[in-house]
Amino acid sequence: MNIHRYNLDGNGLTRVLGELEARIMETVWALGQPTGKEICDDLGPDAHYKTVLTVANRLVEKGLLVREPTESRAFRYRAAESREVFLDRVAASVANGLVTDFGQHGLAQFVRAAETLDPLYLDELERLVRERKGTQ
Repeated sequence: MNIHRYNLDGNGLTRVLGELEARIMETVWALGQPTGKEICDDLGPDAHYKTVLTVANRLVEKGLLVREPTESRAFRYRAAESREVFLDRVAASVANGLVTDFGQHGLAQFVRAAETLDPLYLDELERLVRERKGTQ
């Protein structure tokens, strides 16, 4: 799946997925290979079965979920890739877009964000730069 949107006001996966899409993906990653009913049950009493199935099937069309038939008429859903692989791919896509579109301004934001969020991020950024340059 290529990232086609980035919601600046979202949080976590809702920056790149719709809110229900993000909740479904988190549920599938947590449960492994749930049926549509199991996804719906995990999402809670406000989740509507047909809506959940419609969105889950859209995630199948996007290549994020794989749908497999069960012995009954139900389907099991599983993530096409692990959460970690997905996050790495999304982060790379967003970072590459920032640097490609905004050059030095985009690159500078990685340092500014690291400084304002957690000093450990700046340490990690330095480590990654040294590693990329081949120096320690």
